[in-house]
Amino acid sequence: MTDARPHHVVVEIDRDRFRTKLREIEAWLAEWEVDAEVGSVLGEMAELRVRFADTRAAYAFQRCHGGRAVRADEIAAAKITDATDEDLYDQLARDYPD
Repeated sequence: MTDARPHHVVVEIDRDRFRTKLREIEAWLAEWEVDAEVGSVLGEMAELRVRFADTRAAYAFQRCHGGRAVRADEIAAAKITDATDEDLYDQLARDYPD
């Protein structure tokens, strides 16, 4: 199965500006009618991952909002790590039920 949005851009945003920047990005995506999906990870510096169907849209987004393009091998490695983590969490849930 192929990813419908294989072009990823990650933008780091400080926590104080996170909501404002998220609204700004969502407005830009809507205005330009870009096929994209937004995800985030909060930490000291929040990461916003925007996934695009089109490489040109990803490039335009990056030029407008910054961030870094994520290579396909980095995405594949993250998916493997996520699957491994999910397996570990499932095993821990079985070993230590509530």
